Amino acid sequence: MQKLAVIADDLTGANDTGVQFAKQGLTVEVLLASKDAAAAQADIVVIDTNSRAVSPAEAYQRVAQAAAIVKASGINAVYKKIDSTLRGNLGAEIDAIMDTCGQAAAIVAPAYPQNGRCVVGGYHLLNNIPLEATEIARDPKCPVKESHIPTLIAGQTRRPVGHLSFKTLLKGEDAALAALKELIGGGQEVIVCDAWENKQLALIAAAAAKLAKPVLWVGSAGLAQQLPAVLGLAARKQSLPVLVIAGSVSGVTRGQVAKLKQNANVKSIEVNASALLAEPARSGEVKRCCAEAAAALRGGCDVVLASGYAEEVVEHTKAKGTALGYTAQQVGDIVAGALGEIGKGLAVERALAGMVLTGGDIAVSVCRALGAAGLRVASEVAPGIPVGCLTGGVCDGLKVVTKAGAFGGEDALVKAVNCLKS
Repeated sequence: MQKLAVIADDLTGANDTGVQFAKQGLTVEVLLASKDAAAAQADIVVIDTNSRAVSPAEAYQRVAQAAAIVKASGINAVYKKIDSTLRGNLGAEIDAIMDTCGQAAAIVAPAYPQNGRCVVGGYHLLNNIPLEATEIARDPKCPVKESHIPTLIAGQTRRPVGHLSFKTLLKGEDAALAALKELIGGGQEVIVCDAWENKQLALIAAAAAKLAKPVLWVGSAGLAQQLPAVLGLAARKQSLPVLVIAGSVSGVTRGQVAKLKQNANVKSIEVNASALLAEPARSGEVKRCCAEAAAALRGGCDVVLASGYAEEVVEHTKAKGTALGYTAQQVGDIVAGALGEIGKGLAVERALAGMVLTGGDIAVSVCRALGAAGLRVASEVAPGIPVGCLTGGVCDGLKVVTKAGAFGGEDALVKAVNCLKS
């Protein structure tokens, strides 16, 4: 679910702000067109309007369009990423978002201390030099000839501009919150904030997050890195899926698979074992199982591939094998070989938390298919059910639980999956 939208005026700024959220475990998608925002699945959606060097009127139109899509997508928290040296159409773009989304105030804190950008007394300093005395004043596309941010923005916006000074920030968060309330209550809609260290940015973010009305956050990458904590933007748990291959015909295993399937996040795929005994049905069945399992794994589901799940299926497979001239051992070897092929295809193509292999024939077939030299045993999921990792081969180090068909209680597979995810 989308949690916050960032509207940036150029691509490099979009990326350097987006990475502040990614570093804290949030998923981030940077878009080159605002029309794609509604379909984005990331926690943080970053839209580049490419509006820094266009006219104020054009910048307003582009940003208003992006803000409208953000609003329609149901995203309430918006961050207006501005250049850390104040180039571009700051006022017009702030107006565009506030006109569209209706925030009560804009909290403007462009300081980025670790890159030498500080704000003191409302003046923007670049490596301790007033901005207008640096090369930014001679920028060929977007020269900035005013270091005093309230004055600069006041010349670009229709809204009254206020200032939260360093003297207030030195008194702490409660003083900052009180000052913000007073400024907003007095009709100031754009509040420029001093900051010369990250701790002031953290203080500003914490205070502004406590305001009763929604605000538009405005800043560079410096303020952005403070927002996950104060806005409760918790990272998604990035838990990789588990692949279970249950080839044992044991009734115990059937019960364990049934218990595992009660989990809503488990996708069960029944392998038609009899189809594996001869071509062209074999190739078709392997392809089907791989495709269905891969789709489920991509969606974050754990997958259990089960063959011989029902007694009548086992008997049908044996009968077909006999008709084809195979012994029961040969039927078992053919099925195990196919399951090993499926397991290899999935393990090589998809990142897994691990695999659970039930039945000795299945376990050795999968390990051989992966080219493993062996398994390094580490501990037990339950008595007699070891967990370890593959040594050698294309999935060296992959965690694996092996289980004899008739071993374990009803929840053995559940425990095995949980162990691999822990």
